[in-house]
Formats: sequence, C-alpha cells, structure tokens
Amino acid sequence: MRTSFCVVRLIGVIGVAGILAACGSEGAPSVSASGSGSGSASASGTVTDFGSVFVNGKKFEAENVEVRRDGVTERCTINPVTTCGFKKGMVVTVNGSFNGSQHTASSVQQKDAVEGLVQSVAGDGLSLVVMGQTVFIDNTTLIDDNIPGRNIVNLVAGTDNVEVNGHIRPNGIIQATFIEKKLVGVTPEVRGFVNNHASGSATFRIGTLTVNYSGADISDMPVPNGNNWDGRFVEVKGTNFSSATTTLIATKVEPENQGLGNAIDELEVEGFVTQAGTPNGSVIDFTIGTTPVRTVASTKFRGGTVDEIVVGAKMSAEGRFDGSTLIAKHVKFHESVRLEGDATITGSTLSLTGLSGVTITVNSQTELKDSGNIITVNDLQGNHVRVRGRVIGPNTVLATHIQVRSSDNDVDLQGPVQSIAGNVITILGVSVDTSVINQFESVSGTSMSRAGFLAAVSVNSLVKVKGELSGTTVVWEEAELED
Repeated sequence: MRTSFCVVRLIGVIGVAGILAACGSEGAPSVSASGSGSGSASASGTVTDFGSVFVNGKKFEAENVEVRRDGVTERCTINPVTTCGFKKGMVVTVNGSFNGSQHTASSVQQKDAVEGLVQSVAGDGLSLVVMGQTVFIDNTTLIDDNIPGRNIVNLVAGTDNVEVNGHIRPNGIIQATFIEKKLVGVTPEVRGFVNNHASGSATFRIGTLTVNYSGADISDMPVPNGNNWDGRFVEVKGTNFSSATTTLIATKVEPENQGLGNAIDELEVEGFVTQAGTPNGSVIDFTIGTTPVRTVASTKFRGGTVDEIVVGAKMSAEGRFDGSTLIAKHVKFHESVRLEGDATITGSTLSLTGLSGVTITVNSQTELKDSGNIITVNDLQGNHVRVRGRVIGPNTVLATHIQVRSSDNDVDLQGPVQSIAGNVITILGVSVDTSVINQFESVSGTSMSRAGFLAAVSVNSLVKVKGELSGTTVVWEEAELED
C-alpha cells in the first residue's frame, strides 16, 4: 500500500474547496474516508472548535503548521490557548494527511468572503450590505465581541468596516458564519462570481459591486475579451472603494478554482449546492460552491435522499478527489429539520396537514422553489411541499428551503427528539407512537428492531419518521436514526 505524503495546496473559497493545485498518490489510492488506510487529506469549511483545529467537526492535529491569514504567513501551533488568530466560525482550508482515523495538518488558510465598508444594516438584524455584497445573518452566525452586543444592528453604516466569513448561496448572497469589525489594516477585497463583464470598459460586477480593473494586475486571468470572464469565481483586492457609486478600484484580480489539480485521497467540502443534475438512481452530479461532486451506488446519504440534492441546499461531501471531481463516500444535509406534507399558509407562516402542531416560519432568507422557479409564500398554498430548516422554538421551525413536490399522501417529520415516554417519542411537539411502526433503521441504514431503536434513541437524537395521510391523520410507517 503506497502512502502519499504530498501536501496538497488548496485555496479556500469561502468554505468551499477552491483547488488550484493538488497532488496525491501515484497509482491506486490507499485511502478510505471511513478512517482506514492513509494518504493526503484536505477539508474546507468552518472552524468548529480548537484543541488542534476542528473543521466541520473533524479534528486535525496542528503542531507547527503553516498558517495563512490576512495576507500573512507564519508557523504556529494551534491549541485551545494559541489559536493563531483563528476564531470559531471562520472559514478555512486545512491541507495535510491522514493515517487511520488521525488527521494531521500541514497548513491552515483562512479567506474571508468580503472585507470592506458597511453600506447598510437591516433593522431586523438579519442582513447587511458590505461593499455591494448582501450578507445574511442567522442564529448560526457567530458575531465577534468587538461588535457591541454582538449584534450587527450596532454597526454604523458608512463608517464601520467588517470582515465576513461565510458561504456563497447560488444567487450570490453570502451566508455569514463569522463577522468581526476591522479596526485597522482594512484591505477592500471580495470573492464571488463575475457577471456583466465588459472588457471595453475594464469592468465587471460581483453582486451590486462594480469592479474597475483598468489598472489592476490581471496576469493570472484569461485575456479580457467581451464578457469572457462571466461565471468565473475570482478574488479581487483593491485600495479605493466608493460607496456613492459602489465601485472598487482593483489592484489585483485572480481566479480561484479555475484549474483542478491531481488526486486527493480524502477531501471534504462544505457549502451550498450551486448546480445540480437529475438523479439516476443513487447517482447524481452536482456542485458544492465551485467543487464538482458525484455520488455513486455506494455513497451514504445522511439527513436526506438523492432527490433532495437541489440548488440551494446546504451540504457537505467527503470522498476521493480524482483530479476533476469529488467522488463522494458520504454526503450530508446540514439543516436538521426536514418536513414534507400539504401546505396551508397563514400570513408568513405555514403548517402541514397531519403536522398541524408545527409552525413553519418564512423570512427573507428562505428559498422558495417550484421546478427550479422562484415563487412566493402564497404560491405554496395547497401544494405538497418539502421543507428544510432549523429549530427556533419547541415546535417552531425557520425554513431555509421549501420546494414544491408532486402531489401525494407522504408525510415526513425529521428533527431532534424532545422526549421519550415508553413507545412514544416527541419531535417538534408531535407525538409519534412507535408501537404502530414496523420498520426501523440505524444511522448506517441497516434494519433494526423496535427495542433496538428505542434503546438507541435519547433526547436530542436526530430522528426521521415517515408516514401517509389517512384523512387528516398520519399513519406512521418508518422510523430512522439520523446522523
């Protein structure tokens, strides 16, 4: 078994691996994403903890590693006391190797999504505009303590500068994972997809920001020709931002993730699905951020099914990168709540027949789709829908994505278990009597007995139950433990 100790070089694209060059084992891979074997390893996503460094919950030993942040490169040991300038919620790319279940970092790089002047802040504290980029805030966004009250409403538009870490949604909006105020050393910069490129005027747009690159270093970009940069993911740095015209005078424009490298034995990426094909059985090609991903017959799905891989879903994927595509061993859906049923709309909330005790709220961040088309809340009335979201109250869900489905009697309820009383488990205030259920599955998807299922379930366990409507009552048929 040949082990690759080649250090791959990845550039973190706001939480989604942007791969400029990589190197891996020669010949057959010597790895599996399940923790056996050894080889090269990389992960791109949010910092979730320290004690070494945890990215997307995975631990990488990080002693005397190369760290890159704010344009500075140094060597440092990351531990709970010395975090080397990194903070929870920051988006990083870790490169290194693994041996069995132990992962070791050789480098850790952080790159923010946008750094610059705050132009406006929403009164509800759910969004702001930074240098022409719309930034969404939710209850998972970590706000640095250098922002008063750790609340963005205390930022001063037109005066304060911030650095935003996060993931880019398909529509170009940044979903923030970490925000801090920049007190000194502000370098206006942004990463995103180019649109409205006009080589004649040497301009393009990212979000509502106009970038003027007439005097910039563009040596790494293709020769400008008409709109030939449109759709490319780029990093832009500048020195002069005009809030009045939302224009940045760029000093450098360079591509990210334009050339994919060689094989990486174990790669994990996290972010929003920006492209998705049509499933063929359990096989589908899709893109997380800018990284192509393909599922195969052996891919394990956690928290969802292949037909739920749609544009706008927040996911992570882990597997072997073959030089152009991540061949997924595992894919995971990141919103813990999944609901399915027939919708009834009341103002900005909805309920599902058979799950009437669950209140589903919709806000400006909720993506509403019908066959890929954007719709309004009222368009959901009477339709069979699939909802993904997060728990924000005992029986209240904030929907992040709602998709209209074909009519049927299926009802799904997935969420953390709130209580257990004998055979009855309660999820989002809905009591489910497991004594009438005959099919139970473990986290790995294997069949298990009712007794085994109840022995494995505890409060806060993530469980999905499936059933069918009989009138307005749900007849529960399946229960599954989720990861």
